[in-house]
Amino acid sequence: MIKYFELGADKRLNQVVVAGSHDAGITGGGANVQTQDKDIKGQAAAGVRVFDLRIAAAATGSTHGSAKGAQLKAFHGGVSKSTQTRFVQDVGRTVQVQGDSLKYGEYGMGLTKMLKDGKAFVTTHPEEFLIFKFDKCANWDLIAEACVSVLGTAIYKGAGNLNNKTLKDLKGKVIVVFTSDGIAAVRTQGYPVGSGILGIKNLYGGGAVYEEDYDGMQYFGKGGTSVAKPFGKLRQNEKKQTKLMTQGADGNPDVLGMMYWTSTGLIESIRERNAEMWTGSNVTALKKMWKNGLSESIESRIAKNVDPTSHASGGTLKAFMPNIVMIDFADETKCQTIYELNAVAASALTRASIALDKEVEDLKAKYADLQRNMRRMAQQG
Repeated sequence: MIKYFELGADKRLNQVVVAGSHDAGITGGGANVQTQDKDIKGQAAAGVRVFDLRIAAAATGSTHGSAKGAQLKAFHGGVSKSTQTRFVQDVGRTVQVQGDSLKYGEYGMGLTKMLKDGKAFVTTHPEEFLIFKFDKCANWDLIAEACVSVLGTAIYKGAGNLNNKTLKDLKGKVIVVFTSDGIAAVRTQGYPVGSGILGIKNLYGGGAVYEEDYDGMQYFGKGGTSVAKPFGKLRQNEKKQTKLMTQGADGNPDVLGMMYWTSTGLIESIRERNAEMWTGSNVTALKKMWKNGLSESIESRIAKNVDPTSHASGGTLKAFMPNIVMIDFADETKCQTIYELNAVAASALTRASIALDKEVEDLKAKYADLQRNMRRMAQQG
């Protein structure tokens, strides 16, 4: 089993590369909908550490007293905006929910089962961690209640900037993060910072800035390709992700980079496109893109941050890198390929650091020669 903790207990989250599961709860449905084969426990065992979850209420067909039953489930599609009174299994009582059906799309795994899987994994592997990323959800307050109740002592209740937390800080825990809509919905409902619900925000698009004291996770990245271009998705995605990596290289080095090595679309089989993404040439493209992004980042940071007259900063250079690589149909082989990017990072940074130290020493020597020549000229003049 892949063990990220072995990369170093004091490694910060923004210094490692981990596998993420795109639409982690969608293990069924049509060929243009299904994105995963394994349940959460299986994905975690394969090496996934970040799970993209979209949750809504789903009618169960059962009744509890006079109320119809509903369950919180993963979904892929559009949620009905209507409000219904339902007995929600996950919280064990009758409440108002936003809809219990989809306008289009499919439901996936149940939230309670996914939370139990997450808890079981970090209990069995107490040096590892998982991040459950909730986005585009309905009934945020019920999701928060289920997360806190089901995960119990396994939920991470720390505060502050997750980007700079170490693997030692996070070990044995499931970290729950909500997007801004979710945070706004639950902070007034009894879920303050420290309750187990933290935030997550995307800095892509320029509408948000990195905050050192943000309570949660901050990343840069975006998935998806144009709906108007239903074919050639692999090349579209590679082009888009390359551009995003270049943009990310100019940002704050503490920001988590999120790359989407995925191939979803409205038509064609996701599974078939995904299989093609993991053939030899495309895996090479993934690694090449990663290294190219790292190289551009290093060059950018050298130009902006190194003062040749003071000291070498190669040992502290931290480049933007895709810390989270989101994938479809997660398995051991794909996750191992992503895990090995940590070795690429280490070797690339080591080479860059050595080269930078030498370059800085050369510049300092030239600067000293220049000063001596200027003093000599002044004495002769």
